[in-house]
Amino acid sequence: MVTLQTLKTSKDFQAAKNGRFFRSNSFLLQALKASNENIIKVGYTVTKQNGNAVNRNRIKRRLREVVANVIHDYGKNNWNYVLIGKKKVITANFEDLNKEFINALKKIHK
Repeated sequence: MVTLQTLKTSKDFQAAKNGRFFRSNSFLLQALKASNENIIKVGYTVTKQNGNAVNRNRIKRRLREVVANVIHDYGKNNWNYVLIGKKKVITANFEDLNKEFINALKKIHK
């Protein structure tokens, strides 16, 4: 069983910038192979350009739910993922967000 953890250090977020990335309509996915065993780490970023704190937190909550639904089936061990949310996450259909994230993971690992 793969353990899912949250990225917390700025160093991990900065390192993911140098990895692979995929830009979708609702978010940007950055990914980097890490050295940890059987751990998938996911970080979430939403800038102030996306609105006030209420909207930014709503975007992060929706992204966390999408990741919880999809990552165990399509994510790979020893990878760090960073999701940078956009305003469209708030209005997007949840099924469409799941499909976008699955597509993004497939493209990253292709």
